[in-house]
Amino acid sequence: MSEKIDGIEAVRAIVWDFDGVLNRAGMRDGEGLFPWQRKVGEELGIDARAMGQAVFGRDKAALFEGREDVLDRLADWARETGAAFDPEDVLEIWFQTDHDPDPELERLLPLLTQAGLAQVILSNNEARRARWIAQEAGWAGQVDAVFASGETGVMKPSGKAFEQVEQALDMLPHEILLIDDTPANVAAAEKRGWLGWDYEPGGAMALVQALMPLLVRSQE
Repeated sequence: MSEKIDGIEAVRAIVWDFDGVLNRAGMRDGEGLFPWQRKVGEELGIDARAMGQAVFGRDKAALFEGREDVLDRLADWARETGAAFDPEDVLEIWFQTDHDPDPELERLLPLLTQAGLAQVILSNNEARRARWIAQEAGWAGQVDAVFASGETGVMKPSGKAFEQVEQALDMLPHEILLIDDTPANVAAAEKRGWLGWDYEPGGAMALVQALMPLLVRSQE
């Protein structure tokens, strides 16, 4: 990966993806379960694999575009199977277990703010987790805004998702840099005129080097 971003001098805003970038994404284990699913199963005594399939195995876009509520799906599955658990307990375990911020990137955020950059999160996430990320986990206090598909009704890589951010920031496409771990999202942003950075796990140092022209602003 190049450690240089052409046109970066014009950037006025950084748009961060959340899971896989600011938040280190959990990996499936040898049985195909995410860490949060395994913990839900252990703590609540339910079949976490069946639950995951019932809740996320169909029409995932309906959840991630805010047309259905994840809590309703959990409650429906509990009724259908007779499983005795509180759906809100599942969400609490899920959100807490899945929250693993990258400390190197967290340290970078205030430096970019000091350099005069606006910063927002743009994430494909269902509404309840999006609100938890913003409020309970405190990310609303670290960035200028949190845009989540479950609340805006549109997912990356749709151009509408990027347009909403442009309008909120009141900036032109070439003034915005997307940092995302999904190449299709980066490609869509670049097609719109944004700058893009394909983030790779553990890639904080390479990213810092690429952002150096912005970071030196605070020293000028």
